[in-house]
Amino acid sequence: MNDCPNCEYHRQRAQRWREEAYRQAGHPLPEREWVGLTKEERHEISMANRPYCADVMAAHEEELKRRNYG
Repeated sequence: MNDCPNCEYHRQRAQRWREEAYRQAGHPLPEREWVGLTKEERHEISMANRPYCADVMAAHEEELKRRNYG
């Protein structure tokens, strides 16, 4: 992962800015296809975070955010 603690914040901020720019210009927002995790990726994340179920869910969410917003 990236060393910048604010990368996710800036990525989401840029996404909101783009969406607002599209709205103000009167353009439809671009459709984006959801990108999920493969069975192997879910297993890999689960095994890496096995002791704590909450950590597993957080790791899944982070990967999905990276794929869909970054």
